[in-house]
Amino acid sequence: LLAQVAKCLADGALRGRNVSLVGRTDPRGEPEYNMTLGGSRGDSVNRYLVDLGVGRERMSTTSRGEMDATGTTEQGWALDRRVDIELVKK
Repeated sequence: LLAQVAKCLADGALRGRNVSLVGRTDPRGEPEYNMTLGGSRGDSVNRYLVDLGVGRERMSTTSRGEMDATGTTEQGWALDRRVDIELVKK
């Protein structure tokens, strides 16, 4: 999926657009740890997209940690652990 996103950002319909990478975690763990973990997830996606040709200057990375987590089971927590890719408004 990330390879398709990179292709769209590098050569496709979103060429030239900027994105924000928002790292998220499940609610387990200390809030400070989860903020750091969310940031780490966002940074990993950033590095991967750069490796696939997306300009580093077109991406910003932030963390929401556990702030928007909704899961209460392992299956729900798995959905909380992600990086959202949001288009930045021009």
